[in-house]
Amino acid sequence: MSVHKTLFKSKFSIIYESILKGEEQDDAVWEELFLIKVNVGAFEDLFSKLSSNELIQLKSSINKLFRKCVDGLKEEHSIKSLNILMTLSCLVRCVWRRDLGEGFRAVDVLVGFDEAEQIMSSLIEQLHKILISNQLQELKYYALLFLKILTSVSDNISQNTMVEYLMLHSLWFSFCKVIVTPSVRSNLGSHSLSILALLLNYRKNEYSNPYSIKVAGCDDELLLNGFGEILLNYINRYNNTALAVRQASNQSYSEYISSWIYWTYPSVEEEKDLKLDLSLLLCLYEIVHLNRSFTTVLTQTMSSSTGDDADGEKQKSEECHSNLISTFLTFSSLIFSNVRDNLAAAQLCFDILLCVSEDNYANAFMHDENQVFPVFIYRTKLRHRKDNKKELTAMSLAYILLDLTSEFLMTNLTKNFPFELYSKCYRVIHRILCYQKKCRVRLNYPWETLWNSIISAVKWSNSLKLDDPEIINNYIQVGRIFNMFVMYGDTFLPNPGSYDELYYELLRQHGVFDALNETGLKYLEKGNTHKEACKELLSNLHNVRAIVNHFSPKIEAWSTANKISTPTPEEVMDIVRSNYDTLTLKLQDGLDHFERYSEVPKEQQFFTNLIRKITKDKRESTTVQIETTAYHKFTTVSNIGQC
Repeated sequence: MSVHKTLFKSKFSIIYESILKGEEQDDAVWEELFLIKVNVGAFEDLFSKLSSNELIQLKSSINKLFRKCVDGLKEEHSIKSLNILMTLSCLVRCVWRRDLGEGFRAVDVLVGFDEAEQIMSSLIEQLHKILISNQLQELKYYALLFLKILTSVSDNISQNTMVEYLMLHSLWFSFCKVIVTPSVRSNLGSHSLSILALLLNYRKNEYSNPYSIKVAGCDDELLLNGFGEILLNYINRYNNTALAVRQASNQSYSEYISSWIYWTYPSVEEEKDLKLDLSLLLCLYEIVHLNRSFTTVLTQTMSSSTGDDADGEKQKSEECHSNLISTFLTFSSLIFSNVRDNLAAAQLCFDILLCVSEDNYANAFMHDENQVFPVFIYRTKLRHRKDNKKELTAMSLAYILLDLTSEFLMTNLTKNFPFELYSKCYRVIHRILCYQKKCRVRLNYPWETLWNSIISAVKWSNSLKLDDPEIINNYIQVGRIFNMFVMYGDTFLPNPGSYDELYYELLRQHGVFDALNETGLKYLEKGNTHKEACKELLSNLHNVRAIVNHFSPKIEAWSTANKISTPTPEEVMDIVRSNYDTLTLKLQDGLDHFERYSEVPKEQQFFTNLIRKITKDKRESTTVQIETTAYHKFTTVSNIGQC
């Protein structure tokens, strides 16, 4: 048996060595070559021995090989198609690994510029036929594998000239077919969305990307639901795996059993075995950002399961019924608890939350008191928190979202302060408040938790003495949030007592706002480019300082009269209630308005770096290999077809 395998492998090598020497091959050799199982190791070894100059000199031979592969796909022979897709995958990867200068040189070596348009058009047409056909799912998988390799060969996808042909000859309807077919979607849907995420970012700000146009204009309910189901399944799997890893590393068996009744909050450990697919998270962002109709999919209840196996038979697994937005909130809490290792994912999560919090339909759903869900929010174990267990109760999603932002603010106070993420967090909170003020929604939420989280975050960031004027923008947002409570709290706070609690917190922690005022004055005196921002900050702090300056003397006078050094919170709030009438505040313009989220120009660099990271990860993690069982299945099908 071993001798036979050696001969088989050597036959493959002999043919390819002959091709790479530029020797002519007759039709019988090409026919035989594509019926031989691709030896990936031998193939890549042959190309690794070639220098860049030698590769360029072999251009005509490689062009012919590529052309023969495309012609072979037209025969629609299962085993041939499989071997050809594997050959193309190896060929593209081997050529792009060489430093050939500009991307167009690699295209020339692979296809030849003179015939590139015609050959690539034919290739994409054959890929389309495979993806929409009733052929084996394994063949569809290897077609998607080739596309995954094709889109990730270059760090900068906008410089990947091979992708230009996927713009000219769109595979949108091929992906749609995969996504709307349940038996295919469960196995291959995530691969389709990974590729789509990269295609959506090809020169997205330079010209009209055809895939972006299709996503933005999509109103096909079946397709949108397919997107949602794929993403829900992935996020659910990630959540379950992440929680299992953290519980296993921090709990005994008895504690794990008790977690079925009470969720526990173990400390964050480095999860080396937990792989986060940023391409799927990016795809979720792109769909939410581009397509307003997708909001309905975010909020509707869907079933999530482990999916189908390779034979299309349903695996026995417990189905979970949830909606995408509540599952995403749990996912975000896990990401936010380990921002150091998940910085890009955390920023994507906040970008998605910004888009959601700007949508009226999503806000109406999240604030609906009749729509409550028992959503788990992961809480990092902190020394000052006594309760490590908290019963999971059903709440409105707006309540849970505010809990999520509060948790983020309190658990990421590090020396490498991620002020960009904090800025996004403040913006999410502000958008929620704007909706509540506009629609007069009184959310029964413990607002003092959020106030203390914001004030603690400001106190920490200000103590770092960051020499970055951009931090002023964070403080402006904080001032805007507290002004929303002070000026418009009567429209959305649950009861008058909430005002008393707000004023008490502002008085109790007035030193934080005094320090903010000093920071604003410091930057203003420097006369830098952020002069206007400093003026806005000082203006936003006016009402908070007015409250402190108005009530502090009255509290001191009461303490002196009653010979009490430190009044209780109840006594302070009594003083506040009896002195509201003489308080003078300044009306702030535009508190309930905000600039809608936009990628351009602030987010462009982030997405450029993100795509580089995704393509690099895909390139390193994608393996070109034919499983023995899959190959046997193809052989069986081919034999049946010949009978």
